[in-house]
Amino acid sequence: MDHIAHFERETTAFHRAALMAAMPAAPPPVPSCPDWTTADLVRHISRVHRLVNHVIVDRLQSPPPDRQKLYTAPADATGEDLADWFAEGAIALAATFHSTAAEVPVWTWGTQHDVGFWLRVQTIEVAVHRWDLEGAIGSPQPVDEELAADGVAQFLDVVVPFRRGSLKDLPPMGGESYRFRQTDGREVWSIVLDPDGPRPLGEDEPADVELAGSASDLLLFLWHRIPGEPLMAKGDAKTLERFFVMVPTV
Repeated sequence: MDHIAHFERETTAFHRAALMAAMPAAPPPVPSCPDWTTADLVRHISRVHRLVNHVIVDRLQSPPPDRQKLYTAPADATGEDLADWFAEGAIALAATFHSTAAEVPVWTWGTQHDVGFWLRVQTIEVAVHRWDLEGAIGSPQPVDEELAADGVAQFLDVVVPFRRGSLKDLPPMGGESYRFRQTDGREVWSIVLDPDGPRPLGEDEPADVELAGSASDLLLFLWHRIPGEPLMAKGDAKTLERFFVMVPTV
């Protein structure tokens, strides 16, 4: 998959939506990100891009100190200026991705410690946040099918173990099993939330819950952007509800 092409397309669409969001006198709220306005969302992803660019360019092997406070937008950056501040950071990060081999070792929050991790993660993240931003100003467009399918796999393989390992006071997993079936392609993803940790569910093993939908809808569901109703669901409803108790959003 050409993640860089997807990253550049999604950041271009995000910038376009940010410019549209700058037109009202006050930044609109973002329905899928409670307590955030469109300006908050633009500032968030802009800071993340600058942080990741810093990690890669300087080949950091540990997280930078006070990373949540780095790269604050200029105090007077609002509206179109804020949208362009996002574009500046996104273009710089894309250039870094183009010029840096995916296998170059750098710090990441996952178990894979290289530039390729950041390229994949940031491409998926900006696609979801582009959907968030478009939802605040009109009709959000679905995530590209190829990218969304990669995002589902990444969520189950990377995000679920990370959240289980890093968040505190989570309820124990009891062997609940989930299958996610793509209706606009052939991919099927399965996971068992065993007490000892998440693991793949065998193709012939029954799942407690099966959800079927487009790759985009499955990705947005896992990111807690849409409810389960748009998906075709089979199995135990209570087990489905428990998924986000055991793997909460952050």
